[in-house]
Amino acid sequence: MSKPLFIWAGGKNKMLKHYKSILPSLLDWENKIDSYVEPFFGGGAMFIYIMETYKPKDVYINDINPDIMSVYECIKNNYDEFLKRVEELEKEYLLLSFEEGARNDDRRDFYFKTREAYAFDYKKWSKPYESATLYFLMKTGFNGIFQINKNTNNRYGTPCGLLNQTKQVFDREVVKWWHESLQNVNITSGDWKENTPDVLNAFYFFDPPYRDSFADYGNSFGDDQLIELIDFADSKDKSFVCNRDSSDGWFENHKKSMKMKTFDITYTAGRRKKIEKDGKTSYEAKKAKEVLLWHMN
Repeated sequence: MSKPLFIWAGGKNKMLKHYKSILPSLLDWENKIDSYVEPFFGGGAMFIYIMETYKPKDVYINDINPDIMSVYECIKNNYDEFLKRVEELEKEYLLLSFEEGARNDDRRDFYFKTREAYAFDYKKWSKPYESATLYFLMKTGFNGIFQINKNTNNRYGTPCGLLNQTKQVFDREVVKWWHESLQNVNITSGDWKENTPDVLNAFYFFDPPYRDSFADYGNSFGDDQLIELIDFADSKDKSFVCNRDSSDGWFENHKKSMKMKTFDITYTAGRRKKIEKDGKTSYEAKKAKEVLLWHMN
């Protein structure tokens, strides 16, 4: 199976093993389901599984983050220009000195200069050049966090990651898979209510921002909005709604007629527990519970 283009906090790679027994069967996809709809796309882990397993006829993907969706659009429509820019950045970056466990100031400087240019110079750039630069930053940034900062012009402001790549920054075969798989996919960016088509014979996969989440990517999503989304999903024959269970009974009280199940999970990207010891900072994977509401009529 292919991989997401980048680490995404809350991505569903680890959850797929739990979902497989609940997802529509191959027979359902052959006889009852024509379309796949994912309005909170992020890293697209479920999309990969759906495309490789079921090969739906019509696919609609959306995310409120226009910069993320531009990466997908440019890989789909401007593949050569996108790839050229990422390869240029990768080549320059890998030539910089690297020592395991050190600060690697040359790489840090390169990362922050590139981030600064992305924040303030992007209007001079073509869209593929801009999106490829963001992709490089996301591949070298900190642990799947998409942070928006005022000092980066309200654009991508995530700190650098470990900067420990030695052979490559990105996998060309993964980017190629996405280029080929997106060719007949409808890509939009905006509010889910405006960009979720009401189509017959569809499987809807909703993975909205987590309740009480730190990683909201600059877009808040309150309980009222989550209730509205659950109402919509409840009206569909085949739908998933994923989230984090806060163990406060909220989902039990708002799941409508949908079934519900929780799963233990350990987050290794995004939100992690900060530990201060002997003057040093480290981050420990954080245990939590994922919740799934679903209809599979």
